Amino acid sequence: MNRRLLAAMMAHWQQGRTLTLLTVLGVALGVASVVCIQTLNQGALAAFDGGMEAVSGESDLVVMGQGPWLDEVHYPEVLAQPDVAAAWPLIRTWARVAGRQDHYLDVVGVDVFAPVRYPVSRVAGQGSPLADFADMLTRPGWIALTPEYADDLGVAEGDTLTVASADRLVTLTVGALVDFRRHAPLASRQLALMDIAQAQHLLGQRGRVDQIDLQLRPGVDPTEAAGRLQEALGPGVRVLTPQQRQQNAAGLLAAFRLNLTALSLISVLVGMFLVFSAVHASLVRRRRHFGLLRSLGAGRGQVLGVILLEAALLGLLGAALGLPLGYGAARLNVGAVSGTLTSIYLLSEIEQLRFPPLLALVALAVGLGGSLLGALLPAVDISRREPVALLSAAGLPERLGRMAPRMALLALVVAAVVAGWYVVWGQGLRERGFVLAFFLMMLLPLLTPLLLRETCGRIPPRGFGWRLGLRGLASRLQSTSFAVAALAVTVSMLVGITVLIGSFRATLDTWVQRSLVADIYVTGASWERDRGHTPLSPDTEAILAGHPDVRVVDRQRRLEARTPDGHPVRLVAIDRRGDTDRHWSDRAPLLAGDAASMAERIDRGEVVISEPLSRRRGVAVGDSLALAGPHGPVRLKVAGVAYDYASENGVVFLSWEALAEIFGDGGPAAMALTLAPGRDPEATIAQLRTALAGRALELQSNRRLRTEVMDIFDQTFAITTILQAMALVIAVCGVSLTLLIMTRERGTELALHRSLGATRGQVFRLGLSEGAGLGVLGLGLGLVGGAGLATILIYIINRDWFGWTIRFDLPAAALVQQAAWILGGALLAAVYPALRASRTPAAELTREDLL
Repeated sequence: MNRRLLAAMMAHWQQGRTLTLLTVLGVALGVASVVCIQTLNQGALAAFDGGMEAVSGESDLVVMGQGPWLDEVHYPEVLAQPDVAAAWPLIRTWARVAGRQDHYLDVVGVDVFAPVRYPVSRVAGQGSPLADFADMLTRPGWIALTPEYADDLGVAEGDTLTVASADRLVTLTVGALVDFRRHAPLASRQLALMDIAQAQHLLGQRGRVDQIDLQLRPGVDPTEAAGRLQEALGPGVRVLTPQQRQQNAAGLLAAFRLNLTALSLISVLVGMFLVFSAVHASLVRRRRHFGLLRSLGAGRGQVLGVILLEAALLGLLGAALGLPLGYGAARLNVGAVSGTLTSIYLLSEIEQLRFPPLLALVALAVGLGGSLLGALLPAVDISRREPVALLSAAGLPERLGRMAPRMALLALVVAAVVAGWYVVWGQGLRERGFVLAFFLMMLLPLLTPLLLRETCGRIPPRGFGWRLGLRGLASRLQSTSFAVAALAVTVSMLVGITVLIGSFRATLDTWVQRSLVADIYVTGASWERDRGHTPLSPDTEAILAGHPDVRVVDRQRRLEARTPDGHPVRLVAIDRRGDTDRHWSDRAPLLAGDAASMAERIDRGEVVISEPLSRRRGVAVGDSLALAGPHGPVRLKVAGVAYDYASENGVVFLSWEALAEIFGDGGPAAMALTLAPGRDPEATIAQLRTALAGRALELQSNRRLRTEVMDIFDQTFAITTILQAMALVIAVCGVSLTLLIMTRERGTELALHRSLGATRGQVFRLGLSEGAGLGVLGLGLGLVGGAGLATILIYIINRDWFGWTIRFDLPAAALVQQAAWILGGALLAAVYPALRASRTPAAELTREDLL
């Protein structure tokens, strides 16, 4: 009997190739969206791990400072610890290649005498080790590059290379080629080796190191040793295991990765609807066949098993196709995600994408699980029916029409229960927004049958035209309701994400206009990567401040610090020289706090914190914020909370003096110049460039900087476009699949119309009207769901995971464009089924049409 069931399944696939193809494509796109995001997520973490392994792969522990650097006086203290067998200091800094806008070196300053073996070869590709590093010590500017990056830059051993660190231009000599990827395959090709003393001297890092790597004595447990070292070295340092550093990097990207993962799962949900529709249509068409098999002795379990096996095979085919599609999509979007990592999270860019075996298992689970879940309900329904019911001439679709009111009532009950849960228990749950969004997407399918029945079912059929086509949608709810539901879920996702991005963009634009109030902004050439790690030189400050067009000079110093429990925080100090006309809050618009007294309170040592930091730490005006300083924890009184969209981890604005008291003196990393009235910023920039010739500086006008900020924002959300497109294609496949099913089910009806005089053109237009109807209904329901989803994204998920206040703004132009694409896609999806329907001859009045 099982053999007969399998043979029947294979025959059905051969006869319904189009239906099978559309179903597999829907599953494949759902799998591809998940594979794409997980590949990029893994690539982001692997980029960090690869750099860490290349630089610190032989260390058991790493000692780092509580601020952006570690005083090198800690080096002998580490060596003196009884658990330590060996230790060596490192510095890491970014330097931009002069004349190459997007080319940077991740310079690693190493101790030549450290007990570490670096894989260095003088000739690319030969791999012969360099026995000594004599040139590294004696030759000024000696640097070792990776062979791949040397090829990109067009340099070879012995050539010179000019790089910029802050405003310094430094000439380096390529002394060797370093194949980091020999023992760290995911290491960045931008890594470069220098002697640590030369790196400190040439690149502005004197007296400071970034970390001290150490090896423990044999038999010493790293976790226990880390605790003893932390106690011995004091609160001014952090002692981390490699696993803890990996966890810190993963924590930085947690919200970013979670949101992309949740977005990719929308495609899987839409694909499940498509599988449900395909499987149900297939079973309805073969109900008499299953009834015959049941009457011949096939059990319910056998019928259920073969149906689920059929769905599993579709899932496996979809997973096999989705794997390469997802990986290809990841490669197309790696540039956008890599730009987000470097511009927002300050992590290494993704240079390589790997496909770990575990991801193949994830893809298999998504394809197989989604298909089985989509097929479960119709499979159980068919397997539980008696043979007499299956053999009867009456169809099954009318059941959904009777159940429509009860399904809508169930939707109301679910909404009430979820609302009650949210009020009573959900307030303290960080994932509450995702729970609400999930149930909102679940409500749409429950409401769809009643919507179709009450809208299309009440249309009076007048003639052989669009009214008849729309009314036909209500007569086949078992097919049409799932197509509309899938499209509605997709439209909800499209609309919700579009409104979120549009609202965020409008909010950011307003914030940028309020916070960027100077006329000219000046940073070092390496600012894009080191973010103020290296200060500008004093003579650059003097030239900028002394220009006759400059009325006010703002000196900005920026450092990366941490709270005592390890949460990263950005510290920003602004020296308001000559600025007496504006309130301090003009630079950071306040959410809470007294703007009139803010400047005075900042001068007294109080701070303003960003909204994300306030929400994450539960700190309000009047409270104290604890920071980990180089000499132990410090507590800063909070004078205000500011709107800020520069960092999701949080920003602390404080006075120049307060920052110097905690982390010591330092120069500005950036400067903002306000010109005298009537001065042209572009003309002044040209004059300053002449005066500052020979220095590596970026000078940008207010307008240009605003444009750059918005470009970075657009790049951050670029990945969402392909996810939205995948979900839309799946939904359009669902529309086409539904219309093909309807054409198959109405073969006799269409033949009757043709025998009564209906032309092929009329039947074709009937099919197009059905496609348009599905598109309009899906769009209408999706707009309602999208408005709810946008509200959840903006006011709950965004605040819980990023901490930003975003004002609701309706991007009308983008929504209209999307609506046009959706309706156009629905009409396009209806063309082929309408052509199939129009070709139904009157002579086939009693013969079943095959897909």
